[in-house]
Amino acid sequence: MTRRLTLRVTGGSAEVSQAQATLVAWLEEDDADPRTIARAELLVEEIALNALDHGQARGVTIAATRDEDGLGLVFEDDGGAFDPTTAPLPDLERALEEATIGGRGLVLLRKLATALRYERTAEGHNRLSMTLS
Repeated sequence: MTRRLTLRVTGGSAEVSQAQATLVAWLEEDDADPRTIARAELLVEEIALNALDHGQARGVTIAATRDEDGLGLVFEDDGGAFDPTTAPLPDLERALEEATIGGRGLVLLRKLATALRYERTAEGHNRLSMTLS
């Protein structure tokens, strides 16, 4: 049986934190693996805050589905076009003093998610889909 949850975030970090808490409680009801819960919580924070802060999105919709194959997450926002699946990664080999700000979330996203897919919808929205298994 597939379970579904949809969350909408239009504000800043406090609203993102509430979405995280709701998602965590929903996953705990289903006895999800603690590792999956932690990864999902981190991804919600990273993706939603970046869309709101850097992409100037007015809102982010987070759709979660849970079935025997794992957890699916779809993030959709109305911000500027940004494909995190092809954006260049930062040079992580640089010394701390030489490191630039930004891009570390891309590394996290690509390491934590599987079946990562981006599309720009006909409505001009970013849609990022992933599976956590």
